[in-house]
Amino acid sequence: MKRAWEASASVLLLAPPAGAQMEEHHHMAPEHLGTVHFATSCAPAVQPAFDRATALLHSFAYADADKGFADVAARDPACALAHWGRAMTHYHQLWDVPAGAGLAAGTRKIEQAEAMPAGKPRQWVLIAALGVYYGQSDQIPAGRRAMFHSDAMAALAHDYPHDEIVTFYALSLIATAPPTDRTHARQKQAADILEPI
Repeated sequence: MKRAWEASASVLLLAPPAGAQMEEHHHMAPEHLGTVHFATSCAPAVQPAFDRATALLHSFAYADADKGFADVAARDPACALAHWGRAMTHYHQLWDVPAGAGLAAGTRKIEQAEAMPAGKPRQWVLIAALGVYYGQSDQIPAGRRAMFHSDAMAALAHDYPHDEIVTFYALSLIATAPPTDRTHARQKQAADILEPI
């Protein structure tokens, strides 16, 4: 099955870790998106829109993905993962560390998701994993928070090995790869995850 991020896989594997490049990164939505299905406990009517927003997120089309997740949240106010998705659109982990307004917006969105009523365990651990990145941003350096997020995603990928979650884990591995590691261990681990998909 063709995934939304397939065309960007080589970019992922060759991209330097966040912090190596500090300019803002905005990608246009691609003409053709691959197939994504990210199961949610949101209303069935918004699932196609959620999947499209996730495909846009995989394609690094952050502004369009944010609009898509905002539309899902407006149509289903109980969809906590829509707020998680909006927080993810502010975490451009391959290119720049959220700061200022972007950090504040991402923090607001993940806090909104965390405050919503409990649903399926998978969605709450996913929200919590991103919460460790945005939490205590005034006290913990971004690089350490990114590693905490990646570690949390490792546990999720272990628990949900056949889930869209593994693609987000692979991304976190690349984003946290030390530039001094000449073995490229984290990039190779990401490639091992993505290659079978």
